[in-house]
Amino acid sequence: MYDKIIKRKGETMKEKVELYRYVYKIEEKEVNTFKQAVFASDSIREIPPTFATVMDFQGGMSFYKLTELLHYDPACVLHGSQSYEYIKPVYPGDQIEAIIYITGKTTKKNMTFAKLETTYIKENETTIISRSVLIEQKGDRHV
Repeated sequence: MYDKIIKRKGETMKEKVELYRYVYKIEEKEVNTFKQAVFASDSIREIPPTFATVMDFQGGMSFYKLTELLHYDPACVLHGSQSYEYIKPVYPGDQIEAIIYITGKTTKKNMTFAKLETTYIKENETTIISRSVLIEQKGDRHV
């Protein structure tokens, strides 16, 4: 399905298309480990900012699957940007459904930009929205 909708190199895609979805149970042990790594206060009960990235790495699709779906060469991928919009608090013990969308894809010069958006849902309500840009850069220095 996705392969028929996504445009190939040189074409612009501006539709919002679902790529992948997963369910993730937030474990307190993982949150505590993350808090230590980012020097976050233990007194804050909700998950720290950027913990959504942990959910993606643990429950989301692999980097190689993502590059395959985007028609990217994994050796040429750059992480262009990342932002988070926090709508409702998320806590250890919560079960989250995450839906990853591609919201746009354009090619300029030797670079292809894919805009991704992940919506994190708890009890049928959006809690966090993550937006990122992945860039495939090819050219004279292509491996």
